Amino acid sequence: MQSLFFKIFLGFCVVVVLVGTSLEASSIMANYYETRWQNVLHSVMPMEAEKCARLYEASGKQAVQDYLDELQRQYSVRFYFFDENGNPLLDRGAPELILKMAKAKEALIRSAEQNLSAVNPRQGIAMRLVQGPTGRRYILAFQQSPTLIMPVSEAVGTHPYLRLLGIGLFGAVLCFLLTRNITQPITRLRAAASGIASGRLKTRVDPAVRRRHDEIGTLGRDFDRMAEQIEALVSAQRDLLGDVSHEPEGTPEYLNRIAQEADRLDKLIGQLLTLTRIESGIESTQREKFDLTNLVQEVAADGDFEARAHNREVKVVRADACTTLGVPEILRSAIENIVRNAIRHTAPGTSVDVTLERITAIEPKAVLQVRDYGPGVPERMLRDIFVPFHRVPNQDESNTHGAGLGLAIAERVVRLHEGHIQARNAANGGLIVEIELPVHGITV
Repeated sequence: MQSLFFKIFLGFCVVVVLVGTSLEASSIMANYYETRWQNVLHSVMPMEAEKCARLYEASGKQAVQDYLDELQRQYSVRFYFFDENGNPLLDRGAPELILKMAKAKEALIRSAEQNLSAVNPRQGIAMRLVQGPTGRRYILAFQQSPTLIMPVSEAVGTHPYLRLLGIGLFGAVLCFLLTRNITQPITRLRAAASGIASGRLKTRVDPAVRRRHDEIGTLGRDFDRMAEQIEALVSAQRDLLGDVSHEPEGTPEYLNRIAQEADRLDKLIGQLLTLTRIESGIESTQREKFDLTNLVQEVAADGDFEARAHNREVKVVRADACTTLGVPEILRSAIENIVRNAIRHTAPGTSVDVTLERITAIEPKAVLQVRDYGPGVPERMLRDIFVPFHRVPNQDESNTHGAGLGLAIAERVVRLHEGHIQARNAANGGLIVEIELPVHGITV
């Protein structure tokens, strides 16, 4: 899996490198154009201006024009030739600005007296006044990058803030693309969560998010699994409510049944809320060390009181001293569910045997067994009894007791306490539900 941290770190490194490279490249480019300008201005211009003057007086304008065409191909600049009054001597047009500079005779004379060329760097123009063999004076002009309003060398070299602005915009675009790569899938996750919250339980994360090979992709896949579990749980709840809901015709003989169904529905809702809290981890926030032995004995005493009304009893066969770490109330609820389930299925005149044994091994643990003397559970269904809403049919293929949530809640609670729960049929009949929990000290 590619780490999101690595992606962010690498992305910003790329931005820094590219921005730094752009700064250096712009500086190199500015130096290149400046060097090129200075080379043409100081090395080429004086010599070529004098040569063009001699060539014009010796061979005429066509010779000068052919020679300047060759210079243009060599230096990639545009050359123009005038007399001392700024009148063109060649059959080629000149830009208005060059014509205007060529007619500025006083400025050209002052530059020539200092052995310099008159320049307009913003437009890439330079011109030099020279004297020919006959004493006549001529003007040679050139323009670099004549198709640009301002040469690149001028823009980059003379205006550093403009250069920084361009590079800043370039870096901003790169940072935008990096940020968008991170925030877009999070926005899609948020939209999916909003859909679930609005009741659209079939909402799933965009496939593009699930295909990512980083933490966001993992979160998207986990979100879809969570959504599937929520949809399955709510669908099962709706089916259950449909099964247990009735619409009696209102005759007096149905009033007692309505009260029973309402009471049953209330218990079912309570169990569903308990299961939901356990699944979400809300119940695991307040852990404490408590006396497991005392808790088991209290649950057995309460169960015995209920069992005697049905010609059954609950006996504590063994109770070793144990303490454990967890949430006492929800663990009590889990053990009560197991004991009541055993009371319901044990045969009349028998007892439910409760055993709490402390086993010392590599890691000490408490083993709680609740054994009834009922018909047991088919072997193929022993693992399914801990699945929500799963009920084991009686011998007549019916089961009118419970909704299949008690043992499911017990399994979640035991797992929440880092324990293990399993069920097996006893050799001489009945079902044994066994819980293993970690031990934290001994109660004396």
